[in-house]
Amino acid sequence: MTRFLTISEARKQLLELPDTLHEQPVIITRHGKPVMAALSYEQFESLAETLDLLEDGQLMADLRESMGQAERGERVSLADVRARLSR
Repeated sequence: MTRFLTISEARKQLLELPDTLHEQPVIITRHGKPVMAALSYEQFESLAETLDLLEDGQLMADLRESMGQAERGERVSLADVRARLSR
């Protein structure tokens, strides 16, 4: 469940926030509206890495093609992969 804090609550809990962020981000609100999110550094790194991957057009095209091949049943056995790599 997403946790929400007002800016005033977040200010009061600032020193304790890092201990709670490993579970999930905290949404900080002002006047009842979300204005920012606090997340652990590990979550931030993961999100940044995901965004980098999503921005790679060729990688995403390759991924979509691979997913399509898998859906069509076009698979390669592990033995075939090993044989191809050992050439």
